[in-house]
Amino acid sequence: MNNKNAVSINPKILFSCFLAGCLEMYDFILFGFLGTLIHANYLSFLTAEAGQMVTYLLFAVGFLFRPLGSLIFGYIGDVYGRKRAVVLSVSFMGTASLAMALLPSYAIGGSLVCWAIVLIRIIQGISVGGEYSGVTIYAIEHTNRENIGIIGSIVVAGGALGVLLATIISKLVQNPALPEYSWRLAFLVGFGLSIIGYFIRKNLTESPLFIKGKGEKNTVPLLQGWKFFKKEFLASFLLAGANNANFYFIIIFLPGFLKTSYPNSPPFDTLTLTVIMLAMLPLIGWLSDKIGRFKILFVISLCFVFYQYFLVSFLINASSPLISYIHVVISATLIASFVSTTNVFVLEIFPTSCRFSCGALSYSLGTALLGGTAPFVCSYIISSFGSNPNYLAYYISFLSLLGFLGLFLVRDFNQAKSEKTMTY
Repeated sequence: MNNKNAVSINPKILFSCFLAGCLEMYDFILFGFLGTLIHANYLSFLTAEAGQMVTYLLFAVGFLFRPLGSLIFGYIGDVYGRKRAVVLSVSFMGTASLAMALLPSYAIGGSLVCWAIVLIRIIQGISVGGEYSGVTIYAIEHTNRENIGIIGSIVVAGGALGVLLATIISKLVQNPALPEYSWRLAFLVGFGLSIIGYFIRKNLTESPLFIKGKGEKNTVPLLQGWKFFKKEFLASFLLAGANNANFYFIIIFLPGFLKTSYPNSPPFDTLTLTVIMLAMLPLIGWLSDKIGRFKILFVISLCFVFYQYFLVSFLINASSPLISYIHVVISATLIASFVSTTNVFVLEIFPTSCRFSCGALSYSLGTALLGGTAPFVCSYIISSFGSNPNYLAYYISFLSLLGFLGLFLVRDFNQAKSEKTMTY
C-alpha cells in the first residue's frame, strides 16, 4: 500500500473506525445471540428444531445481502470518497436497529412481521457490506504502510468489542427477572451507537490516498479491478469465507449445538473467548507488520484445517471444564490471528483505485456464501445426519482448506507492483 504521504493516524479517526466496527458487529451478530427470543416472539408457530433452523436462515439473509452493500458502497467509496460511503452505511444500520426494537410481536402483526424481519436483515446486510471493509480502508489509508497491520487490527478489535457487548447484553436481556420486552432495549443500544457514529464521521477528513488518486479515469472501479486482479479477487473470496466460517461456527453455532445435543458436556464459554480475542487482536496486528501477514495466514489457516477436524469431538468428550477452557483459549488465539490478518490482507492486495469495490465485494461474497451460512448449513447437517460430529468436522475443515489454498493464488503478492498494474 503506497502510504508514503500518509501521516500517523488522527486519534479521532481511529476512534471513529473502532466505534464503527463495534456498532456493525454488535447489531449484526446480536440477532444470532437472541435466536431463542426471536423464535418465541415471531416463530412460535414452528417447532423448536424448525424455529432454530429458520432463525439461522434469517441470520444468513443478512450475509447474503452483504455483496449488494459492497457493490453500492464500494462504488461510492471509490468514486465519491471513503468518507461519504461510511457516513451513509452507518445510517442504514441505525435505521435497521430502530426498526427491530419497535417491531410488534407475531401475535399483533401476524406474518407481516416475519417479512419485516427479513427486510431488516437485508438492510443490515447492505450496511455491513459497505461498512465493515469501508472503515478498515478508511483507517489504514490514513496511516503509514509500516503500521497498517496494527491500525487495521484496532478497527477489527472494535468488531470484537461489538461481539462482546452483544454477548453480555443478550445474556442480560434474557434474564427471567426482567420484563419480556427487555430484548428490544438491546437493539436500542445499537441505534444509540449509530447516532454517535454518524455525528463523529460527519466532521472527519477524506482519505489522503483517495484524494491523491482522485484524478484517475476509472468510471467503474469494480470492472477495472476485475480485469487486472482476478486472482486477488478469488483469493480474497476464499480467505473471507474460511475466516468467517470458522468465526461463526465457533461463536454462534457451537455453544448452542453442545448445549442442545450434548447437555452433559462442559459449556463452551464464548464470553471468555471473545475477551481473549479482543486482547490479542492488536498484538497480532503489530506482529503482522513485523513478520508479514502472508506468513501468519499460511500457518493459521493450516492450523484451522486440522484443529476444526478434532474440535467438536474434543469438546463432546471433555472430562472437565478445564479441557473446555483450554480449547476456548486455543480457539480465541486462532480466531484472533485469522481475523486480524485477513481483514487487512484482503484489502491491501488491491490498489487504491479499486480497493473499496473489489476488496469489499470479494470479502462480502466469501462471507455470504461460505461464512455467514455456516450455522445454517451445520444445523441442516445435524437435522439430516444426526449429531455425529464427524460431518461437521468435514464441512468446516474443508472451508478452512479453501482459505489455505486461496493464499497460493497471491503468494507472489507485491503491493508496490499492484499499485502500478492498472492502466486506463
